[in-house]
Amino acid sequence: MFSKFIRLAVFILSASSVFLSVPVLAQQTTEEYRQVNLDTFIATQRPAMPGTRTILVPSNISFTGVLMEGPKPIKVSYLFEALSIMNVEPLPKVSHRMFVASREGKVMPVYVEDKALKAIRASLKVDEEALFKGYHVYNYSKGPAVVIEGIEKK
Repeated sequence: MFSKFIRLAVFILSASSVFLSVPVLAQQTTEEYRQVNLDTFIATQRPAMPGTRTILVPSNISFTGVLMEGPKPIKVSYLFEALSIMNVEPLPKVSHRMFVASREGKVMPVYVEDKALKAIRASLKVDEEALFKGYHVYNYSKGPAVVIEGIEKK
């Protein structure tokens, strides 16, 4: 019972700070991308409490990784819910997910913006390394949730 109360309190505090914020632009391509080490990023980006998700103000990141599986269609309702809670406007078009591996072999699923699909499919093959650019949206039990909006082939 006490655990449920704590979870509810954390959610309410997080949500109340979100609703007082100003809209965030989804198209952040003019901002710099903070370079992250993918292994460290996967290991450290977990929710504040086990079994929950921590929704974040989207922040631009880039990382080097290896494409493990190309983009495939997926339902992304939770992503849109998280972006809506954070007042992201306009919502990006996202309908695919792919898998990227770090140099140490940690695999992370990532969402892919529709505008990046054609370029990724045309220029990047499985097992090829690239610089992935996108934005970090939330953390969940498996690590960070990131939306990829572009790549630079290595």
